[in-house]
Amino acid sequence: MSQSENRHDTISLLIEGMTCASCVARVEKGIKAVPGVTDATVNLATERATVRGTASAEAVIAAIEKTGYEARPVETAGQGEDDSEEKKEAERVRLKRDLILASVLALPVFVLEMGSHLIPGMHEWVIKTIGLQQSWYWQFALTLLVLTLPGRRFYLKGFPALARLAPDMNSLVAVGTAAAFGYSLVATFTPDLLPEGTVNVYYEAAAVIVVLILLGRFLEARAKGRTSEAIKRLVGLQARVAHVLREGRIVDIPVDEVVLGDCVEVRPGERIPVDGEVTEGRSFVDESMITGEPIPVEKSAGSAVVGGTVNQKGALTLRATAV
Repeated sequence: MSQSENRHDTISLLIEGMTCASCVARVEKGIKAVPGVTDATVNLATERATVRGTASAEAVIAAIEKTGYEARPVETAGQGEDDSEEKKEAERVRLKRDLILASVLALPVFVLEMGSHLIPGMHEWVIKTIGLQQSWYWQFALTLLVLTLPGRRFYLKGFPALARLAPDMNSLVAVGTAAAFGYSLVATFTPDLLPEGTVNVYYEAAAVIVVLILLGRFLEARAKGRTSEAIKRLVGLQARVAHVLREGRIVDIPVDEVVLGDCVEVRPGERIPVDGEVTEGRSFVDESMITGEPIPVEKSAGSAVVGGTVNQKGALTLRATAV
């Protein structure tokens, strides 16, 4: 097969709205269903998708949006990528704010309901001071605030996903908390509708679920922010231009345009642009960024080299084995 037949366009997309592994699987499935797509990889940590094939970016983006997420090309994002980082930071701030608010509102609900099971005499104290029915009213009001303020994000995303027959984690939280709150609502205001002995409230379950999921989301957002920074630093180490043999002469092209099998020339002091196998030349390569070893490694014909490592004194010619 000729080199031209091996060529496929590679599309990099920024995707917003993914929250779990099922989101990744759904997006990948949607992308791979697009005619012309040969391979698709979605990374939850970086919120990026890499698509190979002959399909257009517009078709891929339309498929992603059909699954319920937003996407845009990385190469056309420009300032938008900085805006994306600002959005992520704003989302972390909102998550922290919602987590604090949900915790403050859920704590009294948890104490009023579960305290009766955990603390001796608590149940009798609640009945004598507040009254059981009045306690349920307070729990209803506080839980309603938890679900409609910090917890509203789950309903705004979860129920639409359920309507598309593509439920995600938001759908699970929305259905679970709504069921607990709905049953408790009936037990509080129309207990005669329930069989005898089943009149109980589960407000604390709905409230605590929201708190725990928000806590997980906040920790995840913070970890993803750190991961993104680390990846950016690694990407910054990559060469931007590769010297590639094309039609009998060496031409400088962007690293993204290097394809498998390309003959790449690496000059003294340059970073190796892509993973490859040395075909000509002899040199020493600084691989400390990969191995942590400060001593340069000798490379000659047949040796494997890693993109991003630094060629030292000699010149090398290599065949690209991974791009």
